[in-house]
Amino acid sequence: MKSTELVPLIRIIGIILYFFIAAQGAFYHFGFGKALYQIPSEHFIELRKAVDPVVRSKFKALYLSALAVMFVWFLIADKSTGFWSYGFVLLAFILLIADMVLILKFSEPVNELINSDLLNTEKEYSNARSEWLKFILIRGYLSLTGFAMLIIHLAFKPR
Repeated sequence: MKSTELVPLIRIIGIILYFFIAAQGAFYHFGFGKALYQIPSEHFIELRKAVDPVVRSKFKALYLSALAVMFVWFLIADKSTGFWSYGFVLLAFILLIADMVLILKFSEPVNELINSDLLNTEKEYSNARSEWLKFILIRGYLSLTGFAMLIIHLAFKPR
């Protein structure tokens, strides 16, 4: 397969991977995040403890794959017509990196706290829930913006 034939394939794979990441952000933004504030914080902690081991490895693979594909997409993007021909791909890639930084710096420590047995009071449960939801929403906005950048790139790329 020639490298020029890989470009459409990389774009399709990149869009699909980014879609799944952005869908998580949309899911929390458009309802589930608000619903999680409506349940008792102790139940939220129980829910996170049950969900985390089920989704952790899948999302790790999704994010790492998306990072790799986005990097390749940026590398093979046509840069001959200036920033507008690759800029949205670069911005989406940077937003994905920012999401990963937030995961490692903030979300993972909160996940570790939730999964530990260190939380004992309603206030601790409530603080952990607020912190977790704050970062899942911020990360969701980053991923939704990155996905929009890719859609704009595909819709308006120079011919």
